[in-house]
Amino acid sequence: MSECLSCLSNSGVKRISPADTIYEGNYWLVEHVYPTGLLGWVVIVLKRHSEKLHELTREEWMELGELNYRLVNALHKLLDSQKEYSCCFAEMEGFRHIHFHVIPKTKDFDDGNTGAKVFKYLRVTGAECVSKEKIIELCNKLNNEMG
Repeated sequence: MSECLSCLSNSGVKRISPADTIYEGNYWLVEHVYPTGLLGWVVIVLKRHSEKLHELTREEWMELGELNYRLVNALHKLLDSQKEYSCCFAEMEGFRHIHFHVIPKTKDFDDGNTGAKVFKYLRVTGAECVSKEKIIELCNKLNNEMG
């Protein structure tokens, strides 16, 4: 699906992250989003193209549950998050492919961005963006934690 940005990222044609994939399971990939104003904003992306949660197999759901568990705990350990958000909308043009956002609420989190306002962190300018180097460093640590 050439218009699907998630499929393009999964195939390596146009990656959503400056870092290597954090984790690759049988059915899901874990990636750090870029650009973002919040270090630790990751997505769990279905490897195959699907746009509907009801199309997921039992095996895909089971792996997703385990990945969420491991990822949230790794983010908490590495970033000392107060809490974490997890959500799936898959409605934005180019991103209808099933993916789950996992967003740590850290000390760097602006309390004005709680709930759905958190998506402001994906609409940042160059100066507000977390550096590629910091993202790569965190992704390497997350990879080791989830390994």
